[in-house]
Amino acid sequence: MTENWRAFDFKNILKLYESVNWIAYTEKPVELKLAFENSSYILLAIQNEQVVGALRSLSDGVSVHYLQDILVSPSYQRKGIGRQMLEMALSRYAHVRAHLLLTDDEETQHAFYKSLGYKNVREYSNPALNSFLKFKKQ
Repeated sequence: MTENWRAFDFKNILKLYESVNWIAYTEKPVELKLAFENSSYILLAIQNEQVVGALRSLSDGVSVHYLQDILVSPSYQRKGIGRQMLEMALSRYAHVRAHLLLTDDEETQHAFYKSLGYKNVREYSNPALNSFLKFKKQ
């Protein structure tokens, strides 16, 4: 694992995003690189000198840590890489009050995040929570 994403040609990072078909990013590689530059924390998983996983998050370092991206190349999934990256991020921001993420509504993702201590916002009743989301029009 490395936090030094700038040590890699950004094309290798883009290739990882392409491997999981995240076209919202891959269609705009300049914007993805800018997002990396403006992130609070980035962690890359490296195998055989290839980027096989990435985690990108934002935080104010006090009250909130937002996990924006966590992805692992399909050929390296289910080997503990995603878990290790997320545990490292959660450890780095252990002092922060709230850890947030948005993700697709897939059962495998529910199980993964639940195993790491996350709860679906629908499971909270005290305090009652809502979540709101507004996307930029395309």
